[in-house]
Amino acid sequence: MDWEEQGEPGRRFWLVAESPAGQKLRRMFGQLLSWDPLYGDMRHYRFAHGRARASRIALVNHFIQLNGYKSYLEIGVRRKSAMFEEVRCEGRISVDPDPSAEADYPIPSDDYFARHDHRFDIVFIDGNHTGDQVERDLVNALDRLNPGGVILLHDMNPPTLFHARAGYEVAGRLPSWNGTSWKGYAALRRTRPDLTMHVVGTDWGVGIVHPGRQEVYSGPCESYQDLARDRKALLNLITVPEFLRLYAAPFAGA
Repeated sequence: MDWEEQGEPGRRFWLVAESPAGQKLRRMFGQLLSWDPLYGDMRHYRFAHGRARASRIALVNHFIQLNGYKSYLEIGVRRKSAMFEEVRCEGRISVDPDPSAEADYPIPSDDYFARHDHRFDIVFIDGNHTGDQVERDLVNALDRLNPGGVILLHDMNPPTLFHARAGYEVAGRLPSWNGTSWKGYAALRRTRPDLTMHVVGTDWGVGIVHPGRQEVYSGPCESYQDLARDRKALLNLITVPEFLRLYAAPFAGA
């Protein structure tokens, strides 16, 4: 079932809730409470690089500071000021086919990986929000990861069927959208016992993937209902405090 099958009341509700005014109101209450039921944990924590509000940027900078990383790849930029310019790494490369993103490589990520053999300590994936593309980006990034490196992914924990919809645009608007990105992550949760994988409950779900080991997930991963039914196990969902305990020391080989 897709979100449209909820009918017109569901459509009207989400267009209001995810309107600019609705998002602003939610962010205001989220900052007041340090928790957003859609976005996740918004509290401040002591990360390796200093005290910061929980977010994808904070997790990336934590890994960079903790492991002394020197090379960073960001797939899917849109606006460099949104994240890329906030990443504290001396070597940074951006990839985004949209000319307005002003990426270092204004080409699709598939083309970038096919044409270039750069290697990285840390990769952040936030490009095309379809499961198939995220899976390809993840597999390609693993192939280019330096020893002791890590990959992070955005939008891995869509909170509702609406946010996990296949298409971005709704009635001419662009409400908050996680897409089917989670399916690309789930594909490796089912098939790669040689990886360690988690999703941190902040910033719409920040995935963490690196060489290691895991008990692969054996349940179905085809629909949003599968995710909603067994979210914690499928994603290997952890809190920000659990993340800080798990990743308190540098990786071996970093």
